[in-house]
Amino acid sequence: MAPHLTVRRRLLRVQRVIGEATETKTVQATITLPVQAIKVFEVQATLKNTRCEIRRDGVYVQGIIHKQIYFVDQGDLVRHVPEDVPFHFFIDVEGADPGMSCQAHTKIVNVDWTLSAHGKEVVQDVAIQAFVKVTEVEQMEVVTDVTNTDITVTRELLRVESVVGEDTVRETIESTVRLPMKALKIFEVKAEVRNVTATVKEDLVTIKGVIHKQIFFVDEGNLVRHFPENVPFSISVDIPGAEPDMDVYVDVNVMVDDFRLKHRPIHDHFPPDHDHHHHDHDDHRGHGQELSQSLIVEAFVKVVEPLQIQVVTNVTGPNIIVERRLLKVDQVVTEATEREAIESEVTLPMQAMKIFSIMAELRNVSATVRKDSVIVRGTIHKQIFFVDMGNLLRHHSEDVPFRIVLDTPGAEEGMDVHVRTNIIGDVDWTLRHDNLVKQAVVVEAFVKVTEPVQLNVVVDVREAAAPPPTPIAECPTMRFHVVQPGESLWSIAQRYGVTLEALLAANPALRQPELVYPGQKVCIPPKVIGQG
Repeated sequence: MAPHLTVRRRLLRVQRVIGEATETKTVQATITLPVQAIKVFEVQATLKNTRCEIRRDGVYVQGIIHKQIYFVDQGDLVRHVPEDVPFHFFIDVEGADPGMSCQAHTKIVNVDWTLSAHGKEVVQDVAIQAFVKVTEVEQMEVVTDVTNTDITVTRELLRVESVVGEDTVRETIESTVRLPMKALKIFEVKAEVRNVTATVKEDLVTIKGVIHKQIFFVDEGNLVRHFPENVPFSISVDIPGAEPDMDVYVDVNVMVDDFRLKHRPIHDHFPPDHDHHHHDHDDHRGHGQELSQSLIVEAFVKVVEPLQIQVVTNVTGPNIIVERRLLKVDQVVTEATEREAIESEVTLPMQAMKIFSIMAELRNVSATVRKDSVIVRGTIHKQIFFVDMGNLLRHHSEDVPFRIVLDTPGAEEGMDVHVRTNIIGDVDWTLRHDNLVKQAVVVEAFVKVTEPVQLNVVVDVREAAAPPPTPIAECPTMRFHVVQPGESLWSIAQRYGVTLEALLAANPALRQPELVYPGQKVCIPPKVIGQG
């Protein structure tokens, strides 16, 4: 008897790639300005609340284009008007099915605008590019090793991330801030998440970070003021099976759900404790200095276990049955993280008494894979709020390009790269000569280089079941032969000096005459005189 197979298996939960696609769409919108404009100074556009939803054979992408329109009025003053425009489009991905997962990376590639002849309307065209990838968490048991003296095993090294678990949680954060002066109304509240960290514990992931808010309000002199606020937050997400040495990926977004000034009611018929809570402009009017806000924080968490394992791709040998399945995944080649301080200088258009605040965000981030390295490029868009010599709050914008090179041994041109960038901490600045501002921004870049692989991996291997030995009683001559390893019916016929046809005729129970197994009994017919 040949030795039995020894088969080792490993259960994998991997993100199987269904498909991916890229599409660009231009979204047009028209806004009516509150006063007549001489010209449009700048239109700043960012994307927020971007979501993707799987449909049959495609992905539905939607979100909001948040625009800030700066224009010059007839008195040569620069004014500001915000605008939110929803966008949505469908991207074809063959094989996509509801229940699968999608990843959407969107960016603005171009912004154009035209001011109408009468100076009251601004027509804007925003070009949005979306890249989507559809995946499905697949659980399969793969063969990692097979041992037997009579077989040949083909193996391949696979570096994947085994998915332990993922979840999305939402939490509402209430906060109250005291403004530096009384406000007639709140003009706008902008919020973004900064300094996000995630810690994996047993069956739990803890996310910490800071919600950086920019509050724009109208003071009692009808001037627009700006006030920054940082609100720390902490969220815990249950992920059964998570362990401290595993990797975690998080995506945290924040949305301003509601805000209102705390003040005595404007209308006498409202009692002091009346919950007058609507989303019209009157909610944000009235003299007040305390601002209450409601924020919704949404966090997506995925815990993975990095694996580097040998998988069996084929097994050959006598009497071996192999089952294989196509595995289509992104194989991890390498990953790296780098932080770099980006310094710049800007000359303000006029003298400044002091810098009130500097807002910074990253735009147009891209990554290029080179031999053993990845180059991350982008733009730091800064909005500088300063107090001029007449005690008026002014605004000046600046775009600073940046370039960070990360060492990624094993990376090759043509491989895929995932990039995640963040601004660490606040902008550091120094005001010199009344109008020269030196700034430093710390940018963190994380890249993961992957390579799509398609492997036919072995999911099961077994020995073919040998047919039961032919009973001796079925051999009329009471003469039989026990098959030895390596023998065939032809060699047995040669050994006993009979024809192959005679041997087959004596063994009608053989369903597959071309296959005989060690230990099987074969009837030997009597030798015909004159044969051989």
